[in-house]
Amino acid sequence: MKKITSLIVLILIGFLVFKSYPYFQLYQAKGLVNIAFEGDRINVTIEDDLVFSQLGNKLLELGVIKDVEAFDLLIDYKNYTNDTLKKGKIAVLSKWTNNTMVNQLFLMRNQGIVDLTVVSVANLEELSGNISKLSSIDSLDLLTLLRDPRIHRKYGFSENQFMTMFIPNTFEIFSSLTAPEFIQLMADYYKSFWNSSRKQKASNIGLSQSEIYTLASIVQMEQQVRYDEHSKIAGLYINRLNIDMKLQADPTVKFANKLPKLRRVLNRHLKYDSPYNTYLYNGLPPGPICIPDDKTIDAVLNYEKHNYIYMCAQPTFSGYHNFATSYSGHMKNYRLYKSWLEENKIK
Repeated sequence: MKKITSLIVLILIGFLVFKSYPYFQLYQAKGLVNIAFEGDRINVTIEDDLVFSQLGNKLLELGVIKDVEAFDLLIDYKNYTNDTLKKGKIAVLSKWTNNTMVNQLFLMRNQGIVDLTVVSVANLEELSGNISKLSSIDSLDLLTLLRDPRIHRKYGFSENQFMTMFIPNTFEIFSSLTAPEFIQLMADYYKSFWNSSRKQKASNIGLSQSEIYTLASIVQMEQQVRYDEHSKIAGLYINRLNIDMKLQADPTVKFANKLPKLRRVLNRHLKYDSPYNTYLYNGLPPGPICIPDDKTIDAVLNYEKHNYIYMCAQPTFSGYHNFATSYSGHMKNYRLYKSWLEENKIK
């Protein structure tokens, strides 16, 4: 009888151990520090959307975790198997337990971190189109906000100068970024870009931040090939401003005539009445004619000091200009360039 009782007890113990073992595994899996990397954190990029059932193997491949089975056990227990982690960048901290990691990744599943690059473009319409291609933001929704006078006033800009708030750079964003959040992101970066050093340089030149940006937009459109010439061109325009001489910048005429791809500016274009036409009006136009690169803004702030007030394209295919301090010198450069055009049958 005792043998039978002992056998029953052993069977019961075995049964209980058998039934409780998965819970013991689960307990171990939760508390496990399932980290394969050294350091406080690791940043990795998930190239494509992944269901959580595939995530463990991917994290193992990327050197994030060391125990796929423990990771997958929690995924299955939490019923996350068929959920999807959106592509993008993720950050994993070394202090996370296996359980914390799974929970954090689940919370981030729809908010992958992606790179958003804001580049130099002609206008807010192009900006909206580019941003929509790089994010989930609808281009029309964004453009509607960018054109809204209430948004302009909110951030302290006039309609003509609102574009000066957008300074090119690459930003890490959540893929779920909204149009209002994008505008706030650019407003925040605008404040950080205009640090005390840049503000002082603008003040020394005698121009506001928006005026520096506007001048940079002209320089950018004037020289779109040889960026190393930007500071020299900026110096020329600043010289003209200082002596109250019209800028006579062809890109502003193209902008005023709404002909951005115009190859040759003619007299009829020069006569078009617009405050953006710097052949008709002194000083800078009311606002920028494009979104310039951040390096072009810095080229204006660090302009080359010289006495040039004229420039003409060099009679070569180099893309550079010849500069002059006098009208006679300028006409000499112009005649050389005109002859070169005729010799090469360029119209």
